[in-house]
This record gives sequence, structure tokens and C-alpha cells, in this order.
Amino acid sequence: MLDPSFLSRLEKLALRSRSRAVGSRQGGHTSRRRGQSLEFADHREYVPGDDIRHLDWHLYARLDTLFVKLFEAREDRTVQILLDRSASMSGAKWDAARKAAAAVSWASLCSLDRVQLFVADRGLRAEGRPVRGRGAIHRIFAFLENTGAAGGTDLLRVSEGLPAARAGAITVLISDLWDPNGVEDALLRLSHRGGELHLLHIVDRRELDPAHLTGDLTLVDSESGAELNVSVDKELRQQYRQAAQGYIDEVAALCARRNIGAFRLDAGDEVEERLIDWLASADDLVRRQGASRVGGLRR
Repeated sequence: MLDPSFLSRLEKLALRSRSRAVGSRQGGHTSRRRGQSLEFADHREYVPGDDIRHLDWHLYARLDTLFVKLFEAREDRTVQILLDRSASMSGAKWDAARKAAAAVSWASLCSLDRVQLFVADRGLRAEGRPVRGRGAIHRIFAFLENTGAAGGTDLLRVSEGLPAARAGAITVLISDLWDPNGVEDALLRLSHRGGELHLLHIVDRRELDPAHLTGDLTLVDSESGAELNVSVDKELRQQYRQAAQGYIDEVAALCARRNIGAFRLDAGDEVEERLIDWLASADDLVRRQGASRVGGLRR
């Protein structure tokens, strides 16, 4: 599903969280708790029973008071990947979306995160229990290879069915966002679950610019089967472009207002390079700003 050289590049990248992790095992992310690691966090005064190996003798020499060093505990984090598998995602979009889900899974597993993959149409299905360790990627790859795009879309319903997210968790929604019920309520719910939300907006440029359509046509909704008879000319194509761009702009504005990390992935682009761009830019922004997400839709 993914080229070995691409997997190697992904090993150094991961989605960072503004929140400290509250995990169940030692992992690669800063925890709310204090523990023992190589990363110094703070001092506190010594109390009987503290491990004397953690006494700061340099500070004692200056202040004549015993202090112990505190270190950050490093714990694992959960990354929940929600993959839209509705019929509108078929074709090139589905190939791009599966690669994206596989890439996020691998990068997260390499960062010692726990990963749980869900596929969604009008319902929600989990690949299995959260997994940890690089060896789990084979199971995820097999699941993705045997899953196709079909059914309708109800993002709000499936967002309500996701397991609760703990502090420091990250949810990644991979979808074309073609939902007859709209997407605002679903995105708001996902962004208010207690962790981070990142959106990978999968688009097909032919859906945004129907230059290939002309004449009298019957358009069929891939999910509902509804038909629409149209006569396509230059004026109608221009109206369609404006409507499609208006929708893209609405989603971008919503993500910016709600501070939702979002990235637009065109199925016709070099998908692997675009995924590297996304993960690298997300990582770089957090490194520079400390607690920021990737805001707005990037072209």
C-alpha cells in the first residue's frame, strides 16, 4: 500500500498534541504526571521518603535547602483515525484516503502511540481494539486493502459513536465532506471531544471544476441514486465552480474559527509527497509555537 522509502520518511514524523498525554503505558509524549525520564521538568522541596538520588546538590550548595528534581513522565497517546468510506469517496479519492489512513497509522505507531482505525458511512465500524507497536501496521494494511467505498454519509451520527477521547488524544478525520446533512455539527462535535482534531479533506479536482462535462446529461447521486437531468453549458459550469469553491471556503472558515487543524489533499496530486508536507508542516508549527494546531485549509 505504501512504498518502503515513504514509510522510512514517515518514521520521523507524527502529529503533535497541544495537550499533555494521559496514557496507560510509557510512550513518546509528555504526560500530566511527573516521572522518571531524561527530560527535566521542575524542582520541589525534599520531604522524607523522596529518592535521594534525585537531590539537586548544586541547588543545595546555593540555597542550603534540599530540593529534588522532577522529570516528565513519557506516556503513550491514542490516535483515532476516522476514515469516510461512503460511496462518494470511491475511485481516486478512496485510494488517496486509504494511503492517508495508512500513513497516519504508521507515523503514529513509530511514535509509540496507540492507534485505532474506524471506517464510517452511515454507521461506524472499528478495525479492532487500539494497537501499539510497529508490527500492528500489517493488520491495519490488510484491513484497508479489504475495505471498499460504499454506502451513504452521516458524519454526525458516526461522530457520536466514537469512543471518548482522553486528554492528549488526537482524532484524524479523512473525508470528502460530502454529507447531505452538512458537516458543521459533526466537526464541532469531533473538536469538542477532549483531544485534538485534524481534518484531511479529500478532494477530486474534477468535482470542483467540471470542464469535462458538456451537453444534455443525467447526473446520478452515487450514494442515494437520485437522478438530475441537466444541460451543461459554459454558464452552468461557471455557476458550479462558484458553488463548489463557496463550499470549500465555508469549510475553511469553519476550521479557522474552531481552530481545527485541516489540510486539503487532492487525489490527483502526488499523495505521498502531500502527506509528508502535511505532517512536516504540522510538526514544524507545533515546534515553533509550542501549542498550536495547523489552522485553516492549506492548498
